[in-house]
Amino acid sequence: MATLYKYLPSKYLDAFVGRGELLFRSLSYFRNFEELQVRGDTFEGKRLYKPSGGLEITKTSTGEKVLLPAAFEASVRDREIFVFCLSKKLSPELAQVFKTDACVEITEPALLLARLRSALQLRRWVRGARLLHGPVNYYSSEDPPLAEWAVPQRMVMRKTIEYSDQDEYRLAFARGGALRFNNVNTHISATPGLNLTTLDGHPEHNVSLGSLSRICKVHWCE
Repeated sequence: MATLYKYLPSKYLDAFVGRGELLFRSLSYFRNFEELQVRGDTFEGKRLYKPSGGLEITKTSTGEKVLLPAAFEASVRDREIFVFCLSKKLSPELAQVFKTDACVEITEPALLLARLRSALQLRRWVRGARLLHGPVNYYSSEDPPLAEWAVPQRMVMRKTIEYSDQDEYRLAFARGGALRFNNVNTHISATPGLNLTTLDGHPEHNVSLGSLSRICKVHWCE
């Protein structure tokens, strides 16, 4: 695996490097994080389809096709899916975007993943659940979702193209059947992505892996 990077304020270095604490936050948290103008993606845990010419629908009564000034959204159970965000690149510009003064280079990502799998197996409510990991794929809202809208595992690893500069690599797991096929909500909306903004009440889980100092190198960001 290629080297990975974690951007974070230096006050959290000891927790991450020294104790190996990974704070997994729910997708709902990151969507609100963006709307409060910090960082993230308004459409975290969603698959958005918003063609510029309008959304084509078919009237069931007549078979007539019409265009609506609206968007199609599919949403996962975002309070039951937890992610930890990394990046595939070291970049001063990203440090500024994330408002951090430090970046941790993870030189052996495979070891990090092995420890994480072992730690999750000790948690009864996660046991047997799949650890998702991989690079985030970026898409345009003009792209038809095809069958992707019904596959939570794929939606978790997708973000809108506006965030492609983050070059994100994501770790994720879920409670219960949140990643089960077709376990999504769908609707058509004239105001896609609109929801109440708050950072309160979003679930999170801290997973401790033990010291990661052997596989970490700290870079200071100016």
